[in-house]
Amino acid sequence: MQISKRLVGMHPDKVLDALQHHIDAGHEVSALQAIPDLQVQHPQFHNELEQQKARLSARLIDGVKVLDRKTAEVFQCVNCGGPLARQNPESKHVICQYCGCDAIHPANDIRLERWNEALDLESRFTVGDFFQYANRRWQAIGVQLFSGSLREYDKEDKKWETSNVRYTSWWMLNEHRELAWLIDEGKCRYWAEKYIPMEPFNPDSSDRHYEHGQWKLEFAAGEFSYQPKQGERHDSAEHLGASVLPVRPGGPHAGYQVSIETRLDENQNPKEIEFIRSQRIDDSEMFKALGKDPELSGINRWKRSINMLLVALPLLAVIAFMINRGGEVISQSVGITSQSEEVVLQTINVEESGTRYEFNASVSQLDNNSWMGVDLALANSEGEPVYQKYLEFWQESGRDSDGPWLERQSNIQWFVRIDEPGAYRVVVSVEPSSSTKVSEFTLRAEPNRSSSLPFMLAAGFTVFMVIMFLMKISAVKSVAASIAVKVKKRFEPEGQLKADPAEQWS
Repeated sequence: MQISKRLVGMHPDKVLDALQHHIDAGHEVSALQAIPDLQVQHPQFHNELEQQKARLSARLIDGVKVLDRKTAEVFQCVNCGGPLARQNPESKHVICQYCGCDAIHPANDIRLERWNEALDLESRFTVGDFFQYANRRWQAIGVQLFSGSLREYDKEDKKWETSNVRYTSWWMLNEHRELAWLIDEGKCRYWAEKYIPMEPFNPDSSDRHYEHGQWKLEFAAGEFSYQPKQGERHDSAEHLGASVLPVRPGGPHAGYQVSIETRLDENQNPKEIEFIRSQRIDDSEMFKALGKDPELSGINRWKRSINMLLVALPLLAVIAFMINRGGEVISQSVGITSQSEEVVLQTINVEESGTRYEFNASVSQLDNNSWMGVDLALANSEGEPVYQKYLEFWQESGRDSDGPWLERQSNIQWFVRIDEPGAYRVVVSVEPSSSTKVSEFTLRAEPNRSSSLPFMLAAGFTVFMVIMFLMKISAVKSVAASIAVKVKKRFEPEGQLKADPAEQWS
């Protein structure tokens, strides 16, 4: 977020202190970018802001990152004082990312000091940042933002289809002063460079073997081999189908795609034609190239953990199945009342010590807004209770603002481990104070059962880990897409005359 927007509505007495606070917080570049806005908004502080701009520019000029200080020229923009670098001696123009003017030969129109749009210098990737690719170290020396349309012939529908697209083109330079382009186009990133074909030709706009594009330049900052002009037009034609050129040594394992880029003059006639070969860069390659290797290693560890969990989950399911292999199910129903004495339901024969039983008790009838309490006991062959449990069944109903409601508990499930083998009788009795006096009670007992809760928790944990892994992958995609240029509108004070876009790029 630009500091100028934060300071727009601030009281004039606090502007200078707030600006100094941002500088002390380490936002020196953004503070320098905000000063032209503040000079227009607060002309009474013009001299103080000019002195602050000079101090910031002098401080930042030493921190400009260059590939090779022997060949690079580090200087201040003659229009706004911003710290800039010209990395390539063949660059003809350097457009300042702070004020938008030609940094070496600015226009005389004072309105050009007010740049309507500016590159977000706090983004993850910007002019001056480094990029490791194809065993070379590259630096972003310029950036251009294009918008336009793509036409592609649909063989199934047998008609041309058009879509609106925007893409970012970063001008990249390495230590050998080789030039290439890093392209961000929506969800995909590409590495592009010039080449000379054996049999060059420019396909017609009706050629169905190519994807045809028409582009307009919206924004540019940095250094270029020509003078960009806002609104300038470009045409493109990219060959469809399989890769047609071999791979670049040290680059991805996919082949090159071929495209033809045509820059048009003011009369929309071809001015310059270039042949480009490009390779797609996947998200993990982008992560490494941007110097995010530690984060990528962490994501790979997450991936290995997820794979282990996905292997362990079926094993847990098999173990659960083996443990819960079941046995003879005993089920019996009996009518019970609050006036009756104890009722013997069934006899359970336990052959092995430590056998686990799953019990499921239910009542078939409950009066409205009533309850029934049932005492259950397991008695050994001598008639002594070895296990006791109190079961409470209930039913409630009513009406509220949402209408009638009904809640009930007529079924209870639990597990019991019996440590000693033998014959056990199940004895039940109804609590006399129960408001439901008569019902049919059913008890179902199944041996060799265990609670499925641990396995459900394991499955839930696995799902959680998968979600976290997907979030990590989403973070990788976000970092890979961070090279998309972020252009923000700068503050335009009321009554201020806006610069003509054509003049801004002159």
